[in-house]
Order: sequence, then structure tokens, then C-alpha cells
Amino acid sequence: MSLGLRRLAAATAGALTLALTIGSITPAYAQLDGIDTSSLGLEEVELIGSVAGSLPLGSALGSLGALGSSDFPLDGAGSLQELKKPPRPRQDTITESKFVEIDKTVGEYEYWLVTSAAMQREVIVEVVPSQVTDQGPAPALYMLDGVDSPEGNSGYRHQVHIDEMMQNENVHIVAPTGAYSAYWADWNAEDPTLGYNKWETFLTEELPGIVESQLAERGTPTNGNNAVGGVSMGGQAAMHLAATHPELYQGVMSISGYYSTMDELGYQSIRGAIEGRGGELENMWGPRGSDRWKDHDTISHVQGLENTAVYFSAGSPRVGQADIEEYGTDYLKMTLGLLLESGVRSGTEEFERVLDREGIKHLADYADTGFHNWHTFVPKIKPGWDYIKSALY
Repeated sequence: MSLGLRRLAAATAGALTLALTIGSITPAYAQLDGIDTSSLGLEEVELIGSVAGSLPLGSALGSLGALGSSDFPLDGAGSLQELKKPPRPRQDTITESKFVEIDKTVGEYEYWLVTSAAMQREVIVEVVPSQVTDQGPAPALYMLDGVDSPEGNSGYRHQVHIDEMMQNENVHIVAPTGAYSAYWADWNAEDPTLGYNKWETFLTEELPGIVESQLAERGTPTNGNNAVGGVSMGGQAAMHLAATHPELYQGVMSISGYYSTMDELGYQSIRGAIEGRGGELENMWGPRGSDRWKDHDTISHVQGLENTAVYFSAGSPRVGQADIEEYGTDYLKMTLGLLLESGVRSGTEEFERVLDREGIKHLADYADTGFHNWHTFVPKIKPGWDYIKSALY
């Protein structure tokens, strides 16, 4: 190993270890001073990966909340900076769940302003009505964003370009937005930073009726069938919703999700996502280990998926060219992406074993390379849809 490689490995290990220990990025990056990282290659990245692989994954995930960036779509990688746009406030005057208006249209994307009685707030929902006009009514595919979940600009628009991906599929795409670090869940209490969250109620009791009535009114009706999908935080939530509400969803697709809230990795990633954004963890489901935490531990009650088309995928601890392009010379973020997807991969394999043991049909799709980033997520969305769509017609 060259001196440069040894220094790079040592610096990366030191940076990550220091960051995990004291939650500080600035001193960690200082240790990389004097190293020429402008020509990062596969050998160097694999070396970083081997260094990262020797670190305790649980402690890494436990500290992710203090390390990430608001542009980094990772559970547990929230930023200690203020949210770019705080959640919409509650309004006592909102007592009905209804469609208000199409706020704007951008190409095939419609931005619906709807109200939620459960959350007493307005929600922006991105909708791409089916672009296929000769195949009759279409199912609705609800897609849930990752931890960043920006309002009015979902990852399915700015990363996936889902209008183009699904332009030949007879399906209505529905992507609610603005669930910042909320896990698309009903929270026990209002959070001073992350707002008043009753997303599960909104998604399962309020939004489907709004979607069905509005699409029928405009002459592009649904066929009454639904699927739910998501990436990262959204994938975890999608699997929970499908297992908990089998009467509503005929299919589920989860990309790089994690399906336990009770094991250490699941708990620490959720803690990092919420506390890293300035939220108070117990406002969500109360103390760790409470019944609400157990209710969201999908791996322990998979029986609800028995009659559902189930697809899930995970990346790999092995670096790919797309990872090098994604992270550039940001080695700390690269290492965190590696660590997080390593945890996702392990948890996904365990989830598959449980489904096999319970005799629940599914497709588990593992990538040969790819850390926890959109370059890993996007290629798995269309295969997920291709697997579940037969259950929706």
C-alpha cells in the first residue's frame, strides 16, 4: 500500500471515528488536510470501505443525526441546521379533509392543495395522472419520500423523474410531500420543530377518497386498487402501511428501507433522523420499547402481507462508479452512505428470511454495488413496479 493510500485510510478512519465520538464534522475534516484527493479511484474507495467496515455500525448510525446534510436522503442523516421550510402549522379552522385546488402544474405534475382534518393543516400532494388514455381506469400508486421530504418537490420529481419513467404505464402516481423526518406516522404529540404529524391517518383514511373523487370528476378514474412504495424512510413506512392496512393496498415496493424499529440499528437510525433535525424522539411513539414502537416493527408481524404483492430491494457495501460520482471527494459522507446501506442490506436479508419462514411470497432484489443514495434507489423503482403491478388490475 502506498504512503498516500495509508494516509488516506488513516485520515478517513480518524475523521469518522472523531465524528462518531463527538458529533463534530469540522475537526474531522481537518484531518484530511494535506492529502491530494482530487483523483479518487476505485482502489482508494475500496480502501475507505474496508476501513469503514471495521467500525461499529450501531454507533455510526447512532450519531448520523449530527453528521449529515439536508441534501442527503438518508434515514438518520438529518442536519442540525434549521429546516429549509418548517412544517405547515396547525389551523383550528381546518375541520374537513378535502381537495382545495391545483396550486400549479409543471409538465405532467399537478400540485394539489388538500386539507387534512387529522393534522389540521394543508398538504401539497404531487400527482401525475395516468398518461395512458386507452386502457381504462388505473390503480393509484402512493410514493413516500425519504427523510428530507421537501414540500412540493419530492424526490420522485427531482431525482426519479417518475413522469418519464411511468409514462407508458396505466397508473396514477400520488406523492404527498412535507413529512420532514416524520416516518409517515401518527405521532403521539405535537413536536415544536417537526410539527403535528398524523400521516398514517392522512394516508389511509383521508387522501385515498380525495384522490378517487378528484380523478373520477375529471374523467380519469381509479380502478379502486392501490399500492404504496417508498425509498429509505418512505420504504420503511410503506412496508408498515401495507402490513397494517392490507384491505387498502394490494401491492408494496420498498427501496432501501429498514423493517425493524425494535433492534438497535432500527432504533438508532430513527433517533438520528428525528433528533438530528431538532425533534424530540418521544413525541413520536413515546419511550423506546412502547407498544407504539412495537406496532411499527413490521418484521415482527409480517402476516398482514400474506395477500399482498411484496417487493423490496437493497444496495451493497461494495462501491460502484455511481457512488464515486455521487460523493466525489466527500469521504465522510461516502463512508456514512456505505455504513447505512450496509445496515439496510443486513436488515433486508433478515426481513427476507422472516418472510420465507412465514411462507409469504415476495421478490427481494439485491444490487451488486451501491451505497445509500438516489443512484442506488432510482434503478429499483421500475423493477418494483413491474413486480407488483399485476396485483393491481
